[in-house]
Amino acid sequence: MSLDQQVLPDESLARDSIRPRGDAFYGRLFGWSLKWRGSQPFLVLENGICAVTLPKIHGNQVLVRLAETGCAGPAMAVLTQQGPRVAVLAESDGLIPPRISLPPHVEVLAWGALLPLPADSGRVEAHAEWLVEPDPRQRWLPSLDAVLSGVRPR
Repeated sequence: MSLDQQVLPDESLARDSIRPRGDAFYGRLFGWSLKWRGSQPFLVLENGICAVTLPKIHGNQVLVRLAETGCAGPAMAVLTQQGPRVAVLAESDGLIPPRISLPPHVEVLAWGALLPLPADSGRVEAHAEWLVEPDPRQRWLPSLDAVLSGVRPR
């Protein structure tokens, strides 16, 4: 099940108030494919972009390890039916490891999966928030191997 199916919908915000910022920022600036569900933008994980997800309780350690190795990239906290998770964006190069080779709490999303994106909506109740915001001056993503290395304990 992809994360988009796990996020609770919020139809309280008008679609038009958020779409211009999402399309301009995520779509045109970063070249990410977006899909909208109501007022919520989703990142379509395709064209070499994937996400490594893990329980939020493990997220800070992973983000610190990635920063220490110079492999920090965009990361967000996402509210799912499984509870809060951290999603770290990565470049897949088409090579996704088999599920059995990953730690049990880690999942790799790719191939058209949808990931909710933080939106500049002013909502108190958000289903996604940036932990490490994407930087327009540094638009590359760390490799999937680098992110998975940061996920595995030392």
